[in-house]
Amino acid sequence: MADSKTDSKTAAPSAREESLHSSPIYAVDGAQGIDLEQYRATVPLWKRVWQHSLTQMMLLSVQAFCGPAMADAIAGLGGGGLATTQTSNISTAILYAMLAVVCFMGGPLVNKLGVKWALVIGAASFPIQGSAYYCNSKFGNQWYLILSGAISGIGTACWYVAEAGAIMTLAPSGARGKYLALWIVSRNLGQLVGGAINLSKNHVKGADGGITPDTYIAFVIIECLALPFALLIRPFEHVVRSDGTRIITAETLSTKMEFKRIAKTMTSKLIMLSALWALWSFFYSGSWSTYLGTYFTVRARALSSLVSPFFCIVGCFGLGFILDMKHLSQRRRAQIGLFTVVILNVGVYIWSIIMQVKFNHNDPGKVDWEDGLYPSSFLPYFFVQTTGPLSQSYMYWLLSSFATDAQENVRNGAAFRCIEAIGQAISYGMNTQTTGDPLTGFCVTFALLGAALVPMIMLVNMTPDRIPADVVAEQQNAAREKGEDA
Repeated sequence: MADSKTDSKTAAPSAREESLHSSPIYAVDGAQGIDLEQYRATVPLWKRVWQHSLTQMMLLSVQAFCGPAMADAIAGLGGGGLATTQTSNISTAILYAMLAVVCFMGGPLVNKLGVKWALVIGAASFPIQGSAYYCNSKFGNQWYLILSGAISGIGTACWYVAEAGAIMTLAPSGARGKYLALWIVSRNLGQLVGGAINLSKNHVKGADGGITPDTYIAFVIIECLALPFALLIRPFEHVVRSDGTRIITAETLSTKMEFKRIAKTMTSKLIMLSALWALWSFFYSGSWSTYLGTYFTVRARALSSLVSPFFCIVGCFGLGFILDMKHLSQRRRAQIGLFTVVILNVGVYIWSIIMQVKFNHNDPGKVDWEDGLYPSSFLPYFFVQTTGPLSQSYMYWLLSSFATDAQENVRNGAAFRCIEAIGQAISYGMNTQTTGDPLTGFCVTFALLGAALVPMIMLVNMTPDRIPADVVAEQQNAAREKGEDA
């Protein structure tokens, strides 16, 4: 009886599959999955552009520009731009604690809601924390800033999990590095705009205390723009990749089964080996936020948020080029990528620790951009704003190398985001207890990188030579062609 059920399931496609493949969008064309000529002939140009994978990635990137990038620009002011860093660090620690909790359940949540509606919920929450910083700066309102951390953590978690699944799923196999670079660059372009706003409103020499309240209004306006772009996102099954392949999606699971998958995902070899890397990947942010708020003048902090993303744009496309080199196997590219990211991070951490030890022996006060000390004290922050995103981009590329379908990408992305958020919550929480000495944070971050290296080497050496989802797609197409011939 069990065999007959298995045979019938293998022989007869589900109604969902039949509806997909009977549409011109999913007409089968050998291993490619779509008859592109028929697709172009039967689908209007506007619709083809809308459901193209690059268009969807750009819509996602615009949201990253409006939301996380603006939050990063505020963080780039040091202590959120406030006169004292403690309240900002408490709020941010709460945000990442809530983000970790929701991300833990993010796989079932996003797979039930759908990527689009998870992005919509997240985009709607973006302006909350920006408005809380304004109220704190303008009226001294601290409770709203702390509460906003919790609310934003929930909404941002929905968005982050959906984003992680999308960035690992949308790209065709030969262009994943470039797609991920586009995503990272959009976040850094957002920081450039945010930095320009910061500098235009906080450039007067001798300004003391926090950033001007008007600065936050500009951020809130941009954060509000994410919502309409989230509404334009298409479900995965309607997306057509640039190489003609379709996105492999699994059958929808029950809520009970989705929650059972949490334990399976969190204890999988993929997540266990990448867990320390996830914990480390953004751990540096709390220490560097405290570093900027403690040692730099208002206008120097504003300048840092403007210029720090420049090198990241070059670096991310450079890493994307390495990860997309077609003459190397996927495993070899993974090894080269890991070596590149680790060497760059080690250099930055050594430099930052040396600078902080010097500051502990001789307090520089508030460093301004006209001071001779500014270049050597600012450059480590400048470079960590490149090496940090490179580490993220590389990890998502690596995770996507193991996935068999889009839902698995969402679950893996949720697990990685959860552990990453735990690291950020610990980092900001740890920095609420430090008074002007980020050295502990720098040393802990460096130690975490060392601890993460051995399991990451093991994971990289397990990287399959081809993405399992691509192999599954080819097998499905071959089986379908065989059935049609019979």
